[in-house]
Amino acid sequence: MQHSTTGPSGVFDLTSFAAVPWLQRMADSAFAVLSFVHGKYSGREYPLDSGSMIAGRSSEADLVLADDAVSRKHARFFGKRGRVWLRDLGSRNGTHVNGKPVELHCLRDGDRLLIGSNLIAVEFKALSEVSEARAGEAPRRRGGADASSGHSMAGSIEEIPLMDVLQWLATSRKTGALKVRDIQSGRIGALHLKDGLVFYAAIEGNPRLHPEKALMRMLLWEKGSFELESTELEDPKTRINMSLEHMLMEAARQQDELAALDKKHGLPKARDRVTLARRSKVRWTSLPDDQADLVQDIIELGGWKNVLDTVEADDLTLHRQLAALKKAGVVDW
Repeated sequence: MQHSTTGPSGVFDLTSFAAVPWLQRMADSAFAVLSFVHGKYSGREYPLDSGSMIAGRSSEADLVLADDAVSRKHARFFGKRGRVWLRDLGSRNGTHVNGKPVELHCLRDGDRLLIGSNLIAVEFKALSEVSEARAGEAPRRRGGADASSGHSMAGSIEEIPLMDVLQWLATSRKTGALKVRDIQSGRIGALHLKDGLVFYAAIEGNPRLHPEKALMRMLLWEKGSFELESTELEDPKTRINMSLEHMLMEAARQQDELAALDKKHGLPKARDRVTLARRSKVRWTSLPDDQADLVQDIIELGGWKNVLDTVEADDLTLHRQLAALKKAGVVDW
């Protein structure tokens, strides 16, 4: 007796898998699945198999993405040595994985892809768990509407790090204010964009904070939410003049080095009290100029938070100097 495994539309009917043992085993196996997080196909999925599959704007592509930021043949997914690989096909805007442009990449569970204006999470799960709502369209609909028009840009930082969000906004050339809320401290910040580029940043309650420092701090927030608003900011007095690539690389560098410093020295939080040692092990006059200046700033500005918010040097540099002062027996916290 033969078992039908397709429904009226010709796609696999997962409800019939239990009746066919080898199909049931296949359904229970882990497949690489493209889960579309933001963009036109948000909430839809596309399972990958061990064969070769082209993603692009062309109607001839296997996964057709109606998005002007996607090249006609943008990227290829293929199986090799039991793994699933991604190769960029010389696309105009590039293919990004976890915030970095790639030419060839072996997909791993949790990877985040940026193809055009589509943010995609890679998940490995059973075929029976894959949503029936498939991403992409075939044939591609004609017409010039922006792929993401009509969709609000909002989400959770835990699910989509701000570095990925900024890449999406840059590719989509969005203009507006990205409002960001940090759950841990209750702080609210705003990243102001023009044609996808961040030109100003501010955190509420920190009027003296330099825009570049505000940007770096927000990029390091790990828990919270974000939402893109259409509000446009008139030309501020101080602008951020930094490429997106440099922003992301610098934020990642500061994050790694601050974590290493904290592990070694137990860095103080912004509102922790930093005090001068009653009996310093060294004469202040023997300190390097930058460390001597920091001692004066701690005294005059009245608190570590004020130092971080007022002094122009970045947070990583200030924490390095503070750790050196503690090692020299000049300060404590």
